[in-house]
Amino acid sequence: MTHKPHILFVDDEQRILDGLRRMLRGRRDRWDMSFANGGIDALAVLAERHCDVVVSDFRMPEMDGAALLEKVRTASPDTARIILSGQTSADNIMRVMTLAHQFINKPATADQLIEAIEYLLGAQVSTTATGENLGDASGVTSLPSPPALLAELLSVLDDEQVSASSIGKVVQTDPAVAAKILHLANSSAMTAGQRLSDVTQAIALLGTNNVRGLVLLHDIVTAFADRVHLPMSWMESLNAHSVQTAQLAGRLSANRPWSAQSFTAGLLHEVGQLVLATSRPDEFGIIIATWQRATAAAAASETPQTADVTASPALCELELAELHTSHAEAGASLLSLWGLPAGIVDAAARHVTADMPTTAVDLSSAVALAHAAVEAHLGPVCGARPTRPFDDEPLGAIERTVIQRWRSSLQPE
Repeated sequence: MTHKPHILFVDDEQRILDGLRRMLRGRRDRWDMSFANGGIDALAVLAERHCDVVVSDFRMPEMDGAALLEKVRTASPDTARIILSGQTSADNIMRVMTLAHQFINKPATADQLIEAIEYLLGAQVSTTATGENLGDASGVTSLPSPPALLAELLSVLDDEQVSASSIGKVVQTDPAVAAKILHLANSSAMTAGQRLSDVTQAIALLGTNNVRGLVLLHDIVTAFADRVHLPMSWMESLNAHSVQTAQLAGRLSANRPWSAQSFTAGLLHEVGQLVLATSRPDEFGIIIATWQRATAAAAASETPQTADVTASPALCELELAELHTSHAEAGASLLSLWGLPAGIVDAAARHVTADMPTTAVDLSSAVALAHAAVEAHLGPVCGARPTRPFDDEPLGAIERTVIQRWRSSLQPE
Protein backbone atom coordinates (compact mmCIF):
# COMPACT_ATOMS: atom_id res chain seq x y z
CA MET A 1 0.00 0.00 0.00
CA THR A 2 1.35 3.44 -0.94
CA HIS A 3 2.13 5.61 2.05
CA LYS A 4 -0.16 8.62 2.31
CA PRO A 5 1.48 11.71 3.80
CA HIS A 6 0.03 12.90 7.09
CA ILE A 7 -0.92 16.60 7.23
CA LEU A 8 -1.77 18.28 10.55
CA PHE A 9 -3.85 21.48 10.58
CA VAL A 10 -3.82 23.60 13.74
CA ASP A 11 -6.11 26.49 14.69
CA ASP A 12 -7.77 27.65 17.91
CA GLU A 13 -11.10 28.30 16.13
CA GLN A 14 -13.16 25.20 15.46
CA ARG A 15 -15.02 26.86 12.60
CA ILE A 16 -11.71 27.41 10.79
CA LEU A 17 -10.79 23.76 11.24
CA ASP A 18 -14.23 22.68 10.03
CA GLY A 19 -13.83 24.92 6.99
CA LEU A 20 -10.44 23.42 6.19
CA ARG A 21 -11.86 19.91 6.53
CA ARG A 22 -14.64 20.72 4.06
CA MET A 23 -12.34 22.61 1.70
CA LEU A 24 -9.82 19.77 1.48
CA ARG A 25 -12.09 16.72 1.57
CA GLY A 26 -11.21 16.06 -2.07
CA ARG A 27 -7.65 15.30 -0.93
CA ARG A 28 -8.64 12.45 1.41
CA ASP A 29 -7.51 9.89 -1.17
CA ARG A 30 -4.04 11.54 -1.27
CA TRP A 31 -3.46 12.70 2.32
CA ASP A 32 -4.21 11.55 5.83
CA MET A 33 -5.38 14.70 7.63
CA SER A 34 -5.63 15.56 11.32
CA PHE A 35 -7.13 18.72 12.82
CA ALA A 36 -5.98 20.04 16.19
CA ASN A 37 -7.67 22.76 18.24
CA GLY A 38 -4.62 24.71 19.40
CA GLY A 39 -0.95 24.04 20.00
CA ILE A 40 -1.33 21.67 22.95
CA ASP A 41 -3.68 19.41 21.00
CA ALA A 42 -1.26 19.54 18.05
CA LEU A 43 1.63 18.32 20.21
CA ALA A 44 -0.55 15.45 21.41
CA VAL A 45 -1.18 14.42 17.79
CA LEU A 46 2.54 14.64 17.03
CA ALA A 47 3.32 12.45 20.03
CA GLU A 48 1.08 9.71 18.63
CA ARG A 49 2.18 9.70 14.98
CA HIS A 50 4.57 11.37 12.59
CA CYS A 51 3.35 14.33 10.54
CA ASP A 52 4.85 15.19 7.17
CA VAL A 53 3.53 18.77 7.18
CA VAL A 54 2.13 20.97 9.95
CA VAL A 55 -0.07 23.91 8.91
CA SER A 56 -0.67 26.24 11.87
CA ASP A 57 -2.38 29.52 12.64
CA PHE A 58 -0.12 32.13 14.25
CA ARG A 59 -2.26 33.92 16.83
CA MET A 60 -3.47 31.28 19.26
CA PRO A 61 -3.93 31.43 23.06
CA GLU A 62 -1.63 29.47 25.38
CA MET A 63 0.81 28.64 22.58
CA ASP A 64 1.16 30.77 19.45
CA GLY A 65 2.21 29.45 16.07
CA ALA A 66 5.86 30.39 16.45
CA ALA A 67 6.13 28.56 19.78
CA LEU A 68 4.43 25.51 18.28
CA LEU A 69 6.73 25.46 15.26
CA GLU A 70 9.76 25.71 17.53
CA LYS A 71 8.58 22.60 19.39
CA VAL A 72 7.77 20.81 16.12
CA ARG A 73 11.23 21.59 14.77
CA THR A 74 12.84 20.16 17.91
CA ALA A 75 10.63 17.09 18.27
CA SER A 76 10.27 16.26 14.55
CA PRO A 77 12.91 18.05 12.47
CA ASP A 78 11.88 16.36 9.21
CA THR A 79 8.35 17.76 9.42
CA ALA A 80 7.72 20.65 7.01
CA ARG A 81 6.21 23.73 8.64
CA ILE A 82 3.66 26.23 7.27
CA ILE A 83 2.09 29.26 8.95
CA LEU A 84 -1.45 30.09 7.78
CA SER A 85 -2.48 33.43 9.24
CA GLY A 86 -4.28 36.65 8.38
CA GLN A 87 -3.39 38.82 11.38
CA THR A 88 0.37 38.83 11.56
CA SER A 89 2.42 42.01 11.83
CA ALA A 90 5.54 42.52 9.73
CA ASP A 91 7.71 41.91 12.79
CA ASN A 92 5.89 38.66 13.57
CA ILE A 93 6.19 37.53 9.97
CA MET A 94 9.94 37.91 10.25
CA ARG A 95 9.94 36.00 13.53
CA VAL A 96 7.80 33.22 12.10
CA MET A 97 9.88 32.91 8.95
CA THR A 98 12.92 31.93 10.98
CA LEU A 99 10.92 28.81 11.92
CA ALA A 100 8.51 28.15 9.05
CA HIS A 101 9.24 26.93 5.56
CA GLN A 102 6.27 28.75 4.04
CA PHE A 103 3.83 31.54 5.00
CA ILE A 104 0.29 31.70 3.60
CA ASN A 105 -2.15 34.55 4.13
CA LYS A 106 -5.72 33.94 5.27
CA PRO A 107 -8.13 33.57 3.67
CA ALA A 108 -6.44 30.98 1.47
CA THR A 109 -8.06 29.04 -1.34
CA ALA A 110 -7.94 25.26 -1.58
CA ASP A 111 -5.62 25.57 -4.57
CA GLN A 112 -3.18 27.75 -2.62
CA LEU A 113 -3.05 25.31 0.28
CA ILE A 114 -2.75 22.25 -1.93
CA GLU A 115 0.03 23.83 -4.00
CA ALA A 116 2.03 24.84 -0.90
CA ILE A 117 1.64 21.46 0.81
CA GLU A 118 2.44 19.44 -2.32
CA TYR A 119 5.46 21.65 -2.96
CA LEU A 120 6.85 20.86 0.49
CA LEU A 121 6.01 17.18 0.20
CA GLY A 122 7.89 17.09 -3.09
CA ALA A 123 10.86 18.86 -1.52
CA GLN A 124 10.97 16.23 1.22
CA VAL A 125 11.33 13.32 -1.21
CA SER A 126 14.86 11.95 -1.17
CA THR A 127 16.53 10.83 -4.38
CA THR A 128 17.86 7.85 -2.46
CA ALA A 129 15.70 4.86 -1.59
CA THR A 130 16.32 5.10 2.13
CA GLY A 131 14.67 8.42 2.88
CA GLU A 132 17.12 8.86 5.74
CA ASN A 133 18.13 12.38 4.76
CA LEU A 134 14.80 14.14 5.23
CA GLY A 135 15.77 15.68 8.55
CA ASP A 136 19.01 17.11 7.18
CA ALA A 137 17.23 19.89 5.27
CA SER A 138 13.94 20.15 7.16
CA GLY A 139 15.53 20.72 10.54
CA VAL A 140 17.99 23.41 9.41
CA THR A 141 16.95 27.00 10.13
CA SER A 142 20.32 28.72 9.71
CA LEU A 143 23.68 27.97 8.15
CA PRO A 144 27.21 28.77 9.32
CA SER A 145 29.11 31.79 8.04
CA PRO A 146 32.83 32.58 8.24
CA PRO A 147 33.38 34.94 11.19
CA ALA A 148 35.16 37.55 9.04
CA LEU A 149 32.26 37.78 6.57
CA LEU A 150 29.71 37.85 9.37
CA ALA A 151 31.65 40.65 11.06
CA GLU A 152 31.73 42.56 7.76
CA LEU A 153 27.98 42.18 7.37
CA LEU A 154 27.34 43.36 10.92
CA SER A 155 29.61 46.36 10.30
CA VAL A 156 27.65 47.30 7.17
CA LEU A 157 24.35 46.90 9.02
CA ASP A 158 25.52 49.30 11.74
CA ASP A 159 24.83 52.11 9.28
CA GLU A 160 21.11 52.85 9.55
CA GLN A 161 21.19 54.55 6.13
CA VAL A 162 22.80 51.60 4.35
CA SER A 163 21.29 50.69 0.98
CA ALA A 164 20.06 47.30 -0.19
CA SER A 165 22.80 47.22 -2.82
CA SER A 166 25.54 47.80 -0.22
CA ILE A 167 24.20 44.97 1.93
CA GLY A 168 23.82 42.83 -1.19
CA LYS A 169 27.51 43.21 -2.11
CA VAL A 170 28.49 41.62 1.19
CA VAL A 171 25.77 38.96 1.16
CA GLN A 172 26.79 37.87 -2.35
CA THR A 173 30.12 36.68 -0.95
CA ASP A 174 28.47 34.44 1.67
CA PRO A 175 26.33 31.48 0.49
CA ALA A 176 24.89 30.93 4.00
CA VAL A 177 23.48 34.44 4.40
CA ALA A 178 22.40 34.65 0.75
CA ALA A 179 20.41 31.41 1.05
CA LYS A 180 18.64 32.58 4.21
CA ILE A 181 17.79 36.02 2.84
CA LEU A 182 16.29 34.42 -0.26
CA HIS A 183 14.40 31.94 1.93
CA LEU A 184 12.82 34.74 3.96
CA ALA A 185 11.84 36.67 0.85
CA ASN A 186 10.52 33.67 -1.11
CA SER A 187 8.72 31.95 1.74
CA SER A 188 6.71 34.92 2.93
CA ALA A 189 3.54 36.47 1.57
CA MET A 190 5.54 39.44 0.30
CA THR A 191 6.49 37.83 -3.00
CA ALA A 192 2.89 37.36 -4.20
CA GLY A 193 3.69 34.03 -5.83
CA GLN A 194 6.97 35.13 -7.47
CA ARG A 195 10.25 33.30 -6.92
CA LEU A 196 13.14 35.68 -6.30
CA SER A 197 16.70 34.74 -7.20
CA ASP A 198 18.42 38.13 -6.86
CA VAL A 199 19.82 38.82 -3.39
CA THR A 200 19.65 42.62 -3.68
CA GLN A 201 16.00 42.46 -4.77
CA ALA A 202 15.24 40.17 -1.83
CA ILE A 203 16.89 42.61 0.60
CA ALA A 204 14.96 45.53 -0.90
CA LEU A 205 11.70 43.55 -0.62
CA LEU A 206 12.30 42.61 3.00
CA GLY A 207 13.53 46.09 3.84
CA THR A 208 16.95 46.97 5.17
CA ASN A 209 15.59 47.51 8.68
CA ASN A 210 14.02 44.04 8.68
CA VAL A 211 17.27 42.50 7.43
CA ARG A 212 19.18 44.33 10.15
CA GLY A 213 16.75 43.07 12.80
CA LEU A 214 16.84 39.53 11.48
CA VAL A 215 20.62 39.33 11.51
CA LEU A 216 21.03 41.05 14.87
CA LEU A 217 18.04 39.66 16.75
CA HIS A 218 16.74 36.49 15.15
CA ASP A 219 19.90 34.46 14.56
CA ILE A 220 19.27 33.82 10.86
CA VAL A 221 22.98 33.08 10.54
CA THR A 222 25.46 31.52 12.92
CA ALA A 223 29.19 31.94 13.32
CA PHE A 224 31.20 29.12 11.78
CA ALA A 225 32.80 27.94 15.02
CA ASP A 226 29.49 27.69 16.90
CA ARG A 227 28.34 24.43 15.40
CA VAL A 228 30.70 23.19 12.70
CA HIS A 229 33.33 20.58 13.55
CA LEU A 230 35.64 21.39 10.65
CA PRO A 231 38.78 23.48 10.08
CA MET A 232 38.35 27.10 9.00
CA SER A 233 40.33 26.30 5.84
CA TRP A 234 37.44 24.09 4.69
CA MET A 235 34.96 26.96 4.96
CA GLU A 236 37.33 29.43 3.29
CA SER A 237 37.92 27.09 0.35
CA LEU A 238 34.20 26.40 -0.02
CA ASN A 239 33.34 30.10 -0.02
CA ALA A 240 36.09 30.99 -2.48
CA HIS A 241 34.98 28.19 -4.80
CA SER A 242 31.31 29.24 -4.55
CA VAL A 243 32.01 32.90 -5.35
CA GLN A 244 34.20 32.04 -8.34
CA THR A 245 31.62 29.52 -9.60
CA ALA A 246 28.93 32.20 -9.30
CA GLN A 247 30.98 34.66 -11.33
CA LEU A 248 31.90 32.14 -14.01
CA ALA A 249 28.35 30.75 -14.24
CA GLY A 250 27.15 34.30 -14.74
CA ARG A 251 29.58 34.80 -17.63
CA LEU A 252 28.65 31.47 -19.22
CA SER A 253 24.97 32.42 -19.00
CA ALA A 254 25.24 35.92 -20.47
CA ASN A 255 22.31 36.77 -22.73
CA ARG A 256 20.66 33.42 -22.02
CA PRO A 257 17.06 33.10 -20.73
CA TRP A 258 18.32 31.84 -17.38
CA SER A 259 21.06 34.46 -16.92
CA ALA A 260 19.21 36.28 -14.10
CA GLN A 261 19.50 33.22 -11.87
CA SER A 262 23.01 32.14 -12.82
CA PHE A 263 25.04 34.03 -10.20
CA THR A 264 22.85 32.86 -7.34
CA ALA A 265 22.78 29.29 -8.63
CA GLY A 266 26.57 29.26 -8.71
CA LEU A 267 26.84 30.85 -5.27
CA LEU A 268 24.50 28.29 -3.68
CA HIS A 269 25.41 25.10 -5.54
CA GLU A 270 27.56 23.75 -2.64
CA VAL A 271 25.19 24.82 0.14
CA GLY A 272 24.47 21.15 0.87
CA GLN A 273 27.89 20.88 2.50
CA LEU A 274 26.78 23.57 4.97
CA VAL A 275 23.56 21.62 5.56
CA LEU A 276 25.41 18.41 6.44
CA ALA A 277 27.96 20.31 8.52
CA THR A 278 25.04 21.73 10.50
CA SER A 279 22.77 18.69 10.75
CA ARG A 280 25.47 16.04 11.25
CA PRO A 281 28.59 17.89 12.39
CA ASP A 282 30.45 14.90 13.84
CA GLU A 283 29.77 12.48 11.00
CA PHE A 284 30.36 15.05 8.26
CA GLY A 285 33.55 16.24 9.94
CA ILE A 286 34.93 12.70 9.77
CA ILE A 287 33.88 12.35 6.12
CA ILE A 288 35.57 15.64 5.15
CA ALA A 289 38.76 14.63 7.00
CA THR A 290 38.78 11.26 5.21
CA TRP A 291 38.17 12.88 1.83
CA GLN A 292 40.88 15.51 2.40
CA ARG A 293 43.46 12.86 3.34
CA ALA A 294 42.61 10.84 0.23
CA THR A 295 42.75 13.86 -2.08
CA ALA A 296 46.04 15.01 -0.55
CA ALA A 297 47.57 11.57 -1.08
CA ALA A 298 46.34 11.46 -4.66
CA ALA A 299 47.60 14.99 -5.31
CA ALA A 300 51.04 14.07 -3.99
CA SER A 301 51.28 11.26 -6.54
CA GLU A 302 50.23 13.40 -9.52
CA THR A 303 53.15 13.31 -11.93
CA PRO A 304 53.39 12.73 -15.68
CA GLN A 305 54.72 9.23 -14.94
CA THR A 306 51.72 8.30 -12.78
CA ALA A 307 48.88 9.41 -14.98
CA ASP A 308 47.03 6.15 -14.27
CA VAL A 309 47.20 6.57 -10.49
CA THR A 310 44.04 5.44 -8.72
CA ALA A 311 41.80 8.45 -8.16
CA SER A 312 40.65 9.41 -4.69
CA PRO A 313 36.89 9.11 -4.06
CA ALA A 314 34.62 12.05 -4.74
CA LEU A 315 33.00 13.52 -1.65
CA CYS A 316 29.53 12.35 -2.69
CA GLU A 317 30.74 8.73 -2.76
CA LEU A 318 31.84 8.92 0.88
CA GLU A 319 28.64 10.73 1.90
CA LEU A 320 26.40 8.13 0.26
CA ALA A 321 28.33 5.29 1.89
CA GLU A 322 28.19 6.78 5.39
CA LEU A 323 25.07 9.00 5.43
CA HIS A 324 22.93 7.45 2.66
CA THR A 325 22.62 10.90 1.13
CA SER A 326 24.92 13.45 -0.48
CA HIS A 327 25.53 17.16 -0.14
CA ALA A 328 24.02 17.62 -3.61
CA GLU A 329 20.75 16.05 -2.43
CA ALA A 330 20.77 17.86 0.92
CA GLY A 331 21.41 21.22 -0.73
CA ALA A 332 18.66 20.75 -3.30
CA SER A 333 16.22 19.71 -0.57
CA LEU A 334 17.01 22.77 1.56
CA LEU A 335 16.75 25.23 -1.32
CA SER A 336 13.46 23.66 -2.38
CA LEU A 337 12.04 23.81 1.16
CA TRP A 338 13.18 27.41 1.39
CA GLY A 339 11.21 28.32 -1.72
CA LEU A 340 14.00 29.16 -4.16
CA PRO A 341 13.35 28.92 -7.92
CA ALA A 342 13.34 25.41 -9.38
CA GLY A 343 16.29 26.14 -11.68
CA ILE A 344 18.54 26.99 -8.73
CA VAL A 345 17.39 23.85 -6.89
CA ASP A 346 18.15 21.72 -9.95
CA ALA A 347 21.60 23.28 -10.37
CA ALA A 348 22.49 22.34 -6.78
CA ALA A 349 21.26 18.79 -7.31
CA ARG A 350 23.16 18.30 -10.57
CA HIS A 351 26.45 20.15 -10.05
CA VAL A 352 28.25 16.83 -9.48
CA THR A 353 28.24 15.06 -12.86
CA ALA A 354 30.05 12.03 -14.22
CA ASP A 355 30.71 13.80 -17.50
CA MET A 356 31.55 17.48 -17.57
CA PRO A 357 29.21 19.49 -19.83
CA THR A 358 30.89 21.03 -22.85
CA THR A 359 28.24 23.68 -23.50
CA ALA A 360 25.96 25.73 -21.27
CA VAL A 361 22.58 24.65 -22.60
CA ASP A 362 20.66 25.46 -19.42
CA LEU A 363 21.25 26.75 -15.90
CA SER A 364 22.33 23.39 -14.48
CA SER A 365 24.91 22.74 -17.19
CA ALA A 366 26.27 26.28 -16.84
CA VAL A 367 26.79 25.76 -13.10
CA ALA A 368 28.23 22.25 -13.55
CA LEU A 369 30.69 23.50 -16.17
CA ALA A 370 31.68 26.48 -14.01
CA HIS A 371 32.07 24.17 -10.99
CA ALA A 372 34.38 21.85 -12.93
CA ALA A 373 36.49 24.71 -14.28
CA VAL A 374 36.87 26.30 -10.84
CA GLU A 375 37.82 22.97 -9.25
CA ALA A 376 40.45 22.42 -11.95
CA HIS A 377 41.93 25.87 -11.32
CA LEU A 378 41.58 26.27 -7.52
CA GLY A 379 41.47 22.63 -6.41
CA PRO A 380 38.58 20.32 -5.55
CA VAL A 381 35.95 21.07 -2.91
CA CYS A 382 34.01 17.87 -3.56
CA GLY A 383 35.58 16.22 -6.60
CA ALA A 384 38.07 13.40 -6.91
CA ARG A 385 41.82 13.60 -7.29
CA PRO A 386 43.89 13.62 -9.40
CA THR A 387 42.58 16.79 -11.00
CA ARG A 388 43.61 16.68 -14.64
CA PRO A 389 44.50 19.85 -16.55
CA PHE A 390 41.28 21.39 -17.77
CA ASP A 391 40.78 20.45 -21.41
CA ASP A 392 39.33 23.38 -23.34
CA GLU A 393 39.24 21.55 -26.67
CA PRO A 394 35.85 19.76 -26.32
CA LEU A 395 34.11 22.96 -25.23
CA GLY A 396 31.84 25.00 -27.40
CA ALA A 397 33.45 28.10 -28.90
CA ILE A 398 31.63 30.52 -26.59
CA GLU A 399 32.28 28.44 -23.48
CA ARG A 400 35.98 28.06 -24.35
CA THR A 401 36.41 31.82 -24.78
CA VAL A 402 34.54 32.64 -21.56
CA ILE A 403 36.54 30.18 -19.45
CA GLN A 404 39.87 31.27 -20.92
CA ARG A 405 39.07 34.92 -20.18
CA TRP A 406 37.91 34.06 -16.65
CA ARG A 407 41.11 32.10 -16.07
CA SER A 408 43.21 35.00 -17.33
CA SER A 409 41.38 37.41 -15.00
CA LEU A 410 42.61 35.39 -12.02
CA GLN A 411 46.26 35.68 -13.01
CA PRO A 412 48.31 38.31 -11.16
CA GLU A 413 49.15 41.41 -13.15
